[in-house]
Amino acid sequence: MDPEDASFKKKKNRKRKKHSKKLCADKEQQRSEHQHVKTENATSQQPVLATNTEMPETSPKTEFSKPKKQEFQKQERKRKFNQDPKEVISEEEGARPRYSFQVDDTDHCETPIQAYRDIQVILDRLVKSLNKTRSTLKIYDPYYCDGGVKEKLASYGFTSVINQNRDFYDDIDQKATPEYDVLVTNPPYSGVHLEKVLDFCSKSANLQKPFLLLLPHFVYTKDYYKRALSSTVSTSMFFLIPEIRYSYIPPSWVEAKMGSKALENGKTKTSPFPSFWYCQTPEEMIPQQWLMQTFGPSGMIRPKHHSKLRYAKQTQDIPRDFRGEFDPSKKRPNPKARKRAAKLRREAASHSSRGAS
Repeated sequence: MDPEDASFKKKKNRKRKKHSKKLCADKEQQRSEHQHVKTENATSQQPVLATNTEMPETSPKTEFSKPKKQEFQKQERKRKFNQDPKEVISEEEGARPRYSFQVDDTDHCETPIQAYRDIQVILDRLVKSLNKTRSTLKIYDPYYCDGGVKEKLASYGFTSVINQNRDFYDDIDQKATPEYDVLVTNPPYSGVHLEKVLDFCSKSANLQKPFLLLLPHFVYTKDYYKRALSSTVSTSMFFLIPEIRYSYIPPSWVEAKMGSKALENGKTKTSPFPSFWYCQTPEEMIPQQWLMQTFGPSGMIRPKHHSKLRYAKQTQDIPRDFRGEFDPSKKRPNPKARKRAAKLRREAASHSSRGAS
């Protein structure tokens, strides 16, 4: 054998033995470390005997059970709500608000200023009845979209508007709703929002709190409408219907694919249903006689009011083009029935004019 080959093999064997020894040592070290950890865990589970030696105090991490954790999160959310609304809502003007409750982007539509202009005469009557001014009348809108209601009502002098980014239903449960003179809102149409706001308004109406709700035309035909309103509130309701349907404006931060279908089609406004004002006010604040003098008789085709609002005391007096799809009276009656209805309206108009004089 060549001496050089023998020398090469010896060096190679030495390296191989050295490497195997290192591997064995590493495995032994890992085995000892694992045994040491098991020993420590077993020791930590044993009860610690009391001694006079003072141990340094530590602040262990607080752990909650599931119910306590939910309660803690709820209290934390209430604490945030008590901060300045401008700090809670958004960091940048025009940015998407941060909601602490579940929302649906299809509900994000700001009420047009025309709708507030139409009810200005009702708000002025409440101002007079409550011996207040426009700036001191407390208007409560519990549903926050983009905060536009404050600016729009302020343009008519109504500056005491309560509209914050808060969980309305949580406030009801906690009895934390603010004190107000009249509730004016355009609630979300999805889910059970309509039923919940009607239930709240019905209970508040029993406490002499008027409300003006801008709702879709089909609401009065639903079972929850009759279920939510008490008989007293239901009989004192009246409706103010615009000449043409209102168009709503989604905020700029709503994505087209997540918002209404009108945005997806490239439009800037949406009007999925005809909508009008569902109103309830105590008789001593706004008498029915005043409503007829201001707007004309219930169901009058050509209203007296300059805004072309049409007044309806009963659902059958709602104009046909604004009636709900499931309203059996939506179908147009025959000519004789129309003449009889017109005669009754004229008689009611003459009767109201004699009563006023």
